[in-house]
Amino acid sequence: MAAVVVAVAMTCNAGVSPQQTMAGLALIPAGTFEMGDHYGYRDEKHESHEVPIHVVHVDAFYIGINDVTTKQYADFLNSVLAQKALEVRSGGVYLLGGKDLLCDTRALSPYSRIGWDGKQFAVLDQKEDHPMVCVRWQGAAAYCNWLSVQKTLPVCYNPTTWDCDFNQSGFRLPTEAEWEYAARGGKQNPYCIYPWGDDSDPAKANVPQSTNPFRVGPLPWTTPVGFFNGKLHHQADFGWPGASETYQTANSVNGFGLYDMAGNVWQWCNDWYTHNYYAYSPSNNPVGPAQGSLLPDGKPYHSMRGGGWYNGDYMRARISNHVPSYYRGPQDPNHPYYAFGFRVLCPVNAESRPVIKPTPVPAGAERGGRRGGGGQGQGGGGGRRPEDQARSGDDRPVPDGQPGGGDRGFRLVPPRAQEQLNLTASQQKQIADLETEAKAKLDQILTPTQQQQLQQLRDQQRQAGGRGANGAPPRDGGNH
Repeated sequence: MAAVVVAVAMTCNAGVSPQQTMAGLALIPAGTFEMGDHYGYRDEKHESHEVPIHVVHVDAFYIGINDVTTKQYADFLNSVLAQKALEVRSGGVYLLGGKDLLCDTRALSPYSRIGWDGKQFAVLDQKEDHPMVCVRWQGAAAYCNWLSVQKTLPVCYNPTTWDCDFNQSGFRLPTEAEWEYAARGGKQNPYCIYPWGDDSDPAKANVPQSTNPFRVGPLPWTTPVGFFNGKLHHQADFGWPGASETYQTANSVNGFGLYDMAGNVWQWCNDWYTHNYYAYSPSNNPVGPAQGSLLPDGKPYHSMRGGGWYNGDYMRARISNHVPSYYRGPQDPNHPYYAFGFRVLCPVNAESRPVIKPTPVPAGAERGGRRGGGGQGQGGGGGRRPEDQARSGDDRPVPDGQPGGGDRGFRLVPPRAQEQLNLTASQQKQIADLETEAKAKLDQILTPTQQQQLQQLRDQQRQAGGRGANGAPPRDGGNH
């Protein structure tokens, strides 16, 4: 594996040896930053949920230099299995007697890289060094608990309720504030769009615009962790499915030494997702709301960060982007959770901090618009001119075989119209179901060649309608 891995020494006030060597972690010093969108980003699906910009302080922590790999996760599964604390039911992995699915095996999802032969787990398709995929939030939390035990650190998650004790210096998932602070790599004044800067170089991240040689063959098209390190890579070393013998990467490591904070896989965060949390978030070590916004299926979902290898334009990988896992998880009818991964975090001396709890949702906070407590560019944002603002797709599913294509052609009611009509969750779900049915019927009617032609026509129509004569996005309107 070509990923950079370093060993760091960390001190934990947790009743264990004060000095431990922890491989693959980077120390993120305590600091204060302005959290949120600094560029007045406009999303055609909804008003920005990344405002108002607000000042946040986070205490020091260690975070994974890379996402957790398939091999690391398989080691966890086999270790817990040996303790007779794990079971496989219908191809899904559960804690013994548990009701929460941790991850898929290949028997449950064709996109999983985890094999199960009835006796042990194995990594499939030589994806040992690729990020773990098809993992649920509870599966990421369970891994954190196991890793804490391996390092003789306190456990943070209650496996019955999955509540997190933020005053324990064990492994857990990063909060959104910690993730964004780490992703920024210490860059402030100006704040950058991506972990390395403002340029959307396709050689710096595994996003739909990338031409890296892993973007062929069976899905998902992930790359090994730490692949974009500025080196010239050789097929003989990586065994990629692409035809090219070499591939020159650009170095996308950020100021804290972290890789893949943009692209490759979406990364689970600890927080529940709400569209307006930034309006009432505390300023010191915020850990998210006590409850999440209800999505169209009437359930709350955790947040995800970092973008992925397949969906939307490059701006999906911007640092400030935070979205609910609903659209890339259960709402995706073809390949749910096939681009979900995670990295671990361990706080420093969390026991000595004031008691940290999720933030109660103020009365009425879930009513009204979806502006996150402020309008576009408020809270000190500003930055670029409207004509320089990039557009996005959305986080809804894409048809099979069309990574990044989106499914705008199946929208019966434009997203903004849905918000203005104040549709109930049940109504939104019924509309989404109709869109899914329409797509399925259209796929039956059209040949694969015609489907490809139709997608090309849609792309051309979006480009023609979404950009002006000079190639810049228009001030108003956009794709629905």
